[in-house]
Amino acid sequence: MKEQGKKTGVLQDALSTFGTNAFGAVLALISSFCIMPVLDPGESGLITQNQMVGSALFTLLSFSVNSSIIYYVSRCKLKNVVRSIKRVTVVLTVLIALVGVLVVLILRDSYFADTALLYCVCAVAYGVFSFVSNIFLAILRGENKFRTYNLINLMQRVLTTLFSLTVFIWPTAAVIVSGSIFILLLSIIMAWRSIRRDVSYAQSPPAPENDREIGSGELLRYSLKSHVSNVLTFTNTNVSSIILKANNGLTDFGVFTKAYTIVQQIWILPDAVSMVIMSRIAAMTDTKDKTKLATLSCKLVTYITLICLPLVVLLAKIFIPILFPKYVDCIQPLTILTVGSFFITYAKVLANSIAAYGKPELNIISTAVGVVFNLGLSLVLIPHFLVAGAAIATSLSLTAQGITSIIIFCVYTKTPFYRLVLPTRDEISLAAGLLKRGKRT
Repeated sequence: MKEQGKKTGVLQDALSTFGTNAFGAVLALISSFCIMPVLDPGESGLITQNQMVGSALFTLLSFSVNSSIIYYVSRCKLKNVVRSIKRVTVVLTVLIALVGVLVVLILRDSYFADTALLYCVCAVAYGVFSFVSNIFLAILRGENKFRTYNLINLMQRVLTTLFSLTVFIWPTAAVIVSGSIFILLLSIIMAWRSIRRDVSYAQSPPAPENDREIGSGELLRYSLKSHVSNVLTFTNTNVSSIILKANNGLTDFGVFTKAYTIVQQIWILPDAVSMVIMSRIAAMTDTKDKTKLATLSCKLVTYITLICLPLVVLLAKIFIPILFPKYVDCIQPLTILTVGSFFITYAKVLANSIAAYGKPELNIISTAVGVVFNLGLSLVLIPHFLVAGAAIATSLSLTAQGITSIIIFCVYTKTPFYRLVLPTRDEISLAAGLLKRGKRT
């Protein structure tokens, strides 16, 4: 009963996070519906470029310390990690700001030649505040405070939608870009207030062997193991977009990134599940329990994703030509990307599970495979097939990354592949119990 209660709690948090993210995805689509008829692909590309450059600064220079925070806060509790978190956060915030300014100055006449100075400044600010926001959110995840985490996530989506409505008054990307920075600031304040309310760190004690203070060096050592994989994942996600933008400009870049943004909404379930299970698995001491939770989560994700993918394509083919004729060209890349989007769901769940085992360096293999596929195929296909070439390269790379993650997980945990596909009797009983409970409520 105790084990089933733990699984139920994990599923409830995962479903709650999924529900929040799903509602957020609907709001994101509404935002796109507001922007697409008003802004041309070039202006839309400015919004995406701001987020991509800021995210690049955060991803490359944060050294994935947020992954380390989740791992150690869940294992050793915040009281043993808080001093190291403060020191590392201050140093990395300054580093991101300085490098961001330097990058803008160096690339001002090349990559940013067609970008106004305001957007360059906002891109750096977006990177800085994204990092600080993710530090606070990582603490919330490590403490399993998913109610607050989901509330902040929902607030971000609602405000993003409201800012998107401003295009009907001011048809420019400037309001949306500056609004995204304001939203990050508000997220930081909300997360900080939630953490401060628990000043006594009154939570369940860690296991005796984990009740020790974590130094800055140990925090960074784990994060560096995760960092290589996270940087490669970011590269694999964006390399086709970068090459396409460099070769063809903002218009094709805007079309492809819009298709990619739509298909990424399918990832809300694997993202939600992987977020919830990482802290749980990290806190577990029994290897069998870790494997059971990881395989159950993986099956839940892939079943639902397989159903959602064709629905997204069907809806896109029906509504985009009618409502958003400017973006009708994004239907083809969207269709191509769905194949890779299915396989990457495996990587999203299994990679976080492997990191929670304390072996984040194993994820370097799968992400490196994805980058090699994406970079090589993008250089060959984009000059000949443009947007479709970028979609093919990205989809195949996501597929390769997902399959490699499956192999790594099965080998490391000695788990037969069928356990990632076929449900057990216990899992069927657990799912049936949750459905019955949902009907009663």
